[in-house]
Amino acid sequence: MPARWALAIALALSTALLLGACGGGGVQAPATPVTEATIQAIRTIRFDRSALTVAAGREVRITFVNEDTGIAHNFAIYRDSAFREKLYETEIRAPPYQAALTVRLAPGRYYFRCDVHPAQMKGTLAAR
Repeated sequence: MPARWALAIALALSTALLLGACGGGGVQAPATPVTEATIQAIRTIRFDRSALTVAAGREVRITFVNEDTGIAHNFAIYRDSAFREKLYETEIRAPPYQAALTVRLAPGRYYFRCDVHPAQMKGTLAAR
C-alpha cells in the first residue's frame, strides 16, 4: 500500500474516533472558557449542544432559549451526574421563552439537563 494511502486511512480513522468521542454531532464546548453562553432547546426534544465550558470562579451569564414549538422545557445545572443536587434552574415553560441565569462555579465538572426530559436533554458543563 502506498504511503499516502496509509496516511489517508490513518487520518480518516482518527477523525472517526475523535467524532465518536465528542458525540458525533451538535455544537460542542468551546476550548476557551466563556463568561457568557446561550443554550437552546430545539425541535425534537434536545439541546443545541451537549457541553459547555465556562470560566470558573467568575460570574457567568447563561441564557436559555426554548425554541421547541409547543413543548415546555427548562435548563438546570447539577453538581453530580446522578442529578441529586440542583444548583441553578430556570422555570419550566413552553416557547417562546428565554431566561438568563447568572452562575458562579468552582473549578470542576457539572451536569445540566431539562428536568422535563432528563433522558433526552442532558450534558456536561466544565468550569475551568
